Amino acid sequence: MGGEPMLNAALTLGDGLDTLRWALAGISLLTSLAYLAVESQPASTLRTTFKTAAIGAFVPLPLLDLGGNMANLTLVALAAAFLLSSFGDYFLALEDDDKNFPRGLGSFLLAHIFYLIVLVPHAITPRGPYLAGITLLALLSVGTLAWLWPVLGKLRVPVLLYMAVISAMAIAAFSVPLPWLGIGALLFVFSDAVIAISKFRYPVPFRGPIVWITYYAGQALIALSLLAALR
Repeated sequence: MGGEPMLNAALTLGDGLDTLRWALAGISLLTSLAYLAVESQPASTLRTTFKTAAIGAFVPLPLLDLGGNMANLTLVALAAAFLLSSFGDYFLALEDDDKNFPRGLGSFLLAHIFYLIVLVPHAITPRGPYLAGITLLALLSVGTLAWLWPVLGKLRVPVLLYMAVISAMAIAAFSVPLPWLGIGALLFVFSDAVIAISKFRYPVPFRGPIVWITYYAGQALIALSLLAALR
């Protein structure tokens, strides 16, 4: 499924709610661009609001489909994944990194668990490019963890747990035969790897824009792929 057909399939159902769906998608895109414009500035209420709203605007989208062809549990789990992701964005946007980084990590860990609830029932044995995607994912995850392990200190267990869960989510995404879904998951993992390297090893040049663009693109591809294909 190409980009434009996927977008139309995700947001245009002809049930009287299409304008609301497109409006929410527009809010998400505009606030993501607004956050990108202020990302390098000090923490502020406006900056935090933009970051939180970018994925937060996705939360109502699956709930608008309740009672349709997709199981209600799947839709609620997808909304929960978006909501918890927006919580993670909120915590990571705040100034007190020592306190809020673990809170953000925990929020995203729970988000990935809800993504797993959505993805696992639709997973099949991956083949071809999907298997290649899983191989690339494994190299990225294991390589990053091995490099960071000596400097993680007391965060070894939380980081190991988080990387295990996000890797499981990404493997599940590559096990669903939707090409943009796996690409979205890989972008999500890549953005987290850049965050971890910058926090524990050394500052990555242009870290902020790289992380935000890959993270938002990953989340958007996951959201649109699932909304379009799993109805």
